Amino acid sequence: MFESLVWQKDRLLYNGLVFRLEHYRSGDWDLGDECFVFYKIKKLVDQYEHFFASREFTCRHFLELGMWEGGSLPFWFEAFRPEKMVGIDLMERGDSAHFQRYVRERGLEQRIKTFWGVNQTDSQRLLNIAEAEFGSTIDLVLDDASHVYGPTLSSFETLFPLVRPGGLYIIEDWAWEHWPECHTPESSLARQEGLTRLIFEIMQAAGTSEALIKSVTVHEGFAAVERGNAPPADFKLDHSIVTRPRGEAQISMAGRLKAAIRAFRS
Repeated sequence: MFESLVWQKDRLLYNGLVFRLEHYRSGDWDLGDECFVFYKIKKLVDQYEHFFASREFTCRHFLELGMWEGGSLPFWFEAFRPEKMVGIDLMERGDSAHFQRYVRERGLEQRIKTFWGVNQTDSQRLLNIAEAEFGSTIDLVLDDASHVYGPTLSSFETLFPLVRPGGLYIIEDWAWEHWPECHTPESSLARQEGLTRLIFEIMQAAGTSEALIKSVTVHEGFAAVERGNAPPADFKLDHSIVTRPRGEAQISMAGRLKAAIRAFRS
């Protein structure tokens, strides 16, 4: 799906489009605003390529949470060519002139929609948008929004039930709390609760039963949750997790420790 990508020092070329790589932006940039702003790096895109190369996946309906400046929407549209793509963001930026021209010149007005000023914790708003734009089910949800535990859990519990069986819910940049650059006081995430806890909880739910969460694939840059076949009813993640009572786990651990000590002494 990414065979036509051309990576250069400060830009990515893809199907005739130019994406400015923000991580490598410098004063040498020569295209002004005639480009898409892109915050993904080659390492992350390579992880996506490896992931999707190992499966047959058709994406008709694509929903992205967290557009920032909208550059990821045309990137994913070129990759999947979905019938309908929707982007949602908390900010009130609006579509750039370059993005509007891309949609208009390629006749994509009915295939790509953006909704600015929408909070990912606004469950009713998310459901209304999904119903109006997709009707029934979603093939792929990609969450690149807050990167914070509470809001990400909220939108996961709202939207995961809408994903079709075999569809995917991807949480991007889940591992930021393990990256030293995010620990500095200057980081907007420094005092926030990260997503490691959420990924662990999703894995616990997958371990409890594959009926709703069939599998979880974890890369450094993202975690992909595959939807199972069971129809969800009032989905809450913690209700999908069965664990041994904490007291029993502590007793079991103490028992194993005592057995190990006896074996050592004998």
